[in-house]
Amino acid sequence: MPSGHCLCGAVKIEVLGDPVAVGLCHCLDCRKTSGSTHSLNWFVPADLVQLEGPSQTFTKLSNAENPIINTFCPTCGTTVFREGPAAPGIKFVKAGIFDDPVVINTVKPQGEIFTSRRPTWMTSVAGASQKKGMFE
Repeated sequence: MPSGHCLCGAVKIEVLGDPVAVGLCHCLDCRKTSGSTHSLNWFVPADLVQLEGPSQTFTKLSNAENPIINTFCPTCGTTVFREGPAAPGIKFVKAGIFDDPVVINTVKPQGEIFTSRRPTWMTSVAGASQKKGMFE
């Protein structure tokens, strides 16, 4: 099963099954939480995510005014996953946290969202659905 840890190693995560979806997101929140131009997220049923070690949460409102709970390491600040009422029972696990490169190399995103914010120098993922926003 895919597993990984935060930058300092204090928080460990294991995913006990397959994601229901994998998506590449270009929204401003994902840019901020990843420190990059986008984020690769695994959509995982909450009961399949095991977290070990100290973690903290930070809640903010999304563009649609829904609360989004960010779970992160209190020592190094690495975001582990996000969740909220817009997708009940799902944790959006940040794929960059996985230790095994095979996991990242073999699970391709099925879709991209907020493509209107994708950098102009970046191409779309071949075969992935494309949405300018969250749902459109």
